[in-house]
Order: sequence, then structure tokens, then C-alpha cells
Amino acid sequence: MPERYRMFAQHSKSVYKKTVFVIFVLLEIILYAGFLYMDITGKGSFAVSNYLKFTGIILCFLFTVLFPGPKEDRTDTSILRAALLFTLISDWFILILDYYVIGIITFCIVQFLYLIRLGIWRNQMDPAGGAKIILKNFIRNLFFALFIIIILNAVKIRMEWLVLVTCFYFTGILFNVWDSIIIACKSKVKNRIRYAFGMVLFLLCDINVGLFNLSGFLASSWFDLIYSFSTVAMWLFYLPAQVIISLSVGNIQNESL
Repeated sequence: MPERYRMFAQHSKSVYKKTVFVIFVLLEIILYAGFLYMDITGKGSFAVSNYLKFTGIILCFLFTVLFPGPKEDRTDTSILRAALLFTLISDWFILILDYYVIGIITFCIVQFLYLIRLGIWRNQMDPAGGAKIILKNFIRNLFFALFIIIILNAVKIRMEWLVLVTCFYFTGILFNVWDSIIIACKSKVKNRIRYAFGMVLFLLCDINVGLFNLSGFLASSWFDLIYSFSTVAMWLFYLPAQVIISLSVGNIQNESL
């Protein structure tokens, strides 16, 4: 290919990536401002707010499809796309259909995909560690989930399906956040730092989900304030988390974003 055509192709690709990035971020800001205004003020339809939120998650998945990941690491891009697809499915079941058990199960799949992604990153940093790191971390997560279930059962918490799958989900995201922070600090690679930041926000969202659901068990004036905050804070943290995680699709070695 002549040099001028090669330079034109590179310029066109750069313009395309920047255009997709700018449109994605602007649309997410508009959606974010829209549903936060409705949730904080109480104005507008609850259903409209939910569909604005869900649209934001759809855009996160579409961004990773339209934004070209690094050619040298297509596996990482594919894992991220799959995780965001299952995130979209989870939010469809939880946010739109109110099917919480199925939604949490698919969120468990999301965390398992992120466990694989983090395991691959660890292996790239330390090949001597071997691919067994993924299996090792999965067994670790499984062990702690079972430990939590045993504790809950000991204190007479009713073991419903929602409680069981939530235990597996919570241990998954907790260790993924921890591992992502360690990898980001050690590697200092931009897209891994973005990913770690997104996962921290993801966990903050889930903490507020837990506080929100405690409303049926705790009743006091101070908890009413926490409940009111958590009602808004769930998506205050959640959509930015998914947007930032989506942006971790950027080129590992030579990023323009």
C-alpha cells in the first residue's frame, strides 16, 4: 500500500475512534443527567427513568462493538464485550422485568468473565504464574461464597435462591475489585487503571443496593436518610462504572483516549 494511502487509512481510523468516543460520552452524559434529575426531584415517570438507565447500558455495549480494540489483544476485547452483553441482559431482567434471581445469575457470569480478564492480565504481567491463576481465583471465590452461606445459615437467615446467588455474586465482585486495583497499581497501564476505577464504582453501587434492600429489616430516622441516599446512589455510581469499564477497551500499548 502506498504511503499516502496508509496515512489516510490511519487518519480515518483515528477520526472514527474519536467520533465514536465523543458521541458515546455525550449521549451518556445526557442520559445520566436526565434520570438523575428525575430520581432526585421525583418529577417524571419512574418507567421513563428506568428506560433512560437501560439505554445507557445498551450504549456501553454498543460502544465496545463499534470501537475497535487493539489488534494484538482481541481476546481481551471479546471478553469485555461478552461481559457487557451479560450486563445488559442482567439489567433487562432486574431493571425492566423485576426478575431478580435470573438477573443476579447473569451478573455472576459477568463477574466470572471479569475474573478471566484479570487472570489473563496477571498472566501477561507474570507468565511464570501460569494460566492456573484463573482456576485458583475461581476456587478462592467459591470457597468464600460458601463460607458466607454457612455463616448466614448459622444466624438463621433463610436460604432462598436470591440469597444464595447474591453470595456468589458479591464474593465475585469483591475479589475482582481487589484484583483490578492490584493489577492497575503494578502495571500502571491506562486502560487497566480505568477498569479498576470502574470496578470500584461498580462495588459502590452494589453497597447502596444492599443498603436499599435493608429497608425492610431496619427502621429508624437515621436509616431513612441512608435509604433516601441509596435510592439515588445506586445509579449515581452504576452508570459511570459501566461507562468507565467500557472505556477500558482502549489500546493497551498505544492509547489515544
